[in-house]
Amino acid sequence: GFIVNIGTLVADITDNKLKAVRHRVKQMDFVRHSIPCFLNPSFDADISRSLAGKLTNAGKQNYGIFGDWMKDYLPAVEPSLLEDSFDDAFIVVIIVLGDYN
Repeated sequence: GFIVNIGTLVADITDNKLKAVRHRVKQMDFVRHSIPCFLNPSFDADISRSLAGKLTNAGKQNYGIFGDWMKDYLPAVEPSLLEDSFDDAFIVVIIVLGDYN
C-alpha cells in the first residue's frame, strides 16, 4: 500500500478538494520502507489564485509566485534546512511503501 500526503499549498490551490494532513510517523510492529517524493511547482508559477480563480492564502499574503512564497515559508518551517542560501525543496507529496500484512 501507499500513503500520499498533500501539503497546504496544494489544498489551497485545489479549493480544498484535496485535503492537507499533518505528516506524522507512528511506530509500527512491522518493517516499513519510506520513499519520499517531493514535488513543487516551478519557481515562477502563479500561486495567488486557486484553480477556481479564488484568492489563495498565499495570494492574500501578497505572494504571486511560488519562488517568493517559498523563500519565506521554508525557513519558517525548516530553519535548519537552509543556512545562507535557498534551494528548491518543498514537501508536497510523501509516498510510504510497506508490507501491511
